[in-house]
Amino acid sequence: MRPLSLLTALICFTSTALFAAKDSANTAINAIRQLPRGEYKHIVRIEARDGMPEPERWHIIVHDPKDENGVHEYVIAGGEIVASRAISQFVESVKADDIVKESLIKIDSDKVGALAREYALANNVAISSLNYSLKKEGADAAPLWNVTCLDEAGKQVGTIVVSAGKGNVISHEGFTAEPGAEALARAETQGDTDAEREEHKRYPKRIFVRTAPAAPAPNKEPDIISRVGSSLNRFFTGGRGR
Repeated sequence: MRPLSLLTALICFTSTALFAAKDSANTAINAIRQLPRGEYKHIVRIEARDGMPEPERWHIIVHDPKDENGVHEYVIAGGEIVASRAISQFVESVKADDIVKESLIKIDSDKVGALAREYALANNVAISSLNYSLKKEGADAAPLWNVTCLDEAGKQVGTIVVSAGKGNVISHEGFTAEPGAEALARAETQGDTDAEREEHKRYPKRIFVRTAPAAPAPNKEPDIISRVGSSLNRFFTGGRGR
């Protein structure tokens, strides 16, 4: 086998380093990867506090059918499990219907965190930390990211709700202005490697999609044929209904 050239070896090392750096980021999806085998299939809720923008700890609550309340919580910090317990400060009980399919979590926490910061910037609001929450409401509901923005005093200044699967911006309470296209693009590429950002430039893939409010149903006036038909019906029936 021919030895690798210095240039080839350098390219391989750089690529490995880039992906290793990305995998070591303290995001929710990387925290899920630290769970014991098979536990990712039982996730019901993901919580984190005081993200700046990434939190130090992720609390992942899973459904445990052997527990009376169905609760088991794993705390992930520094890329490893630092606590495993049958109690959680975020929920008292869970059931099988609360389970979120891991495959439906396509939007990672670094991207929704970046999106929250872009909303704050668009509204000239200074934020100091972020609280993250992911769960679903109802057995067949889609999982949602809820990111709460806090100022230096710990006061809530705004909240965004984003679909964890499709990236739809469901709501942005406290933020009246929306980020522009350039700001959304920054949030969409948050956490990506340089190669992925270049690919995004060449083949733009929209992640965050604003959910437009439903348009009111038009108030249609009866057309001329309908009005004539109604008049003829009243004439021949003497105004009596059928």
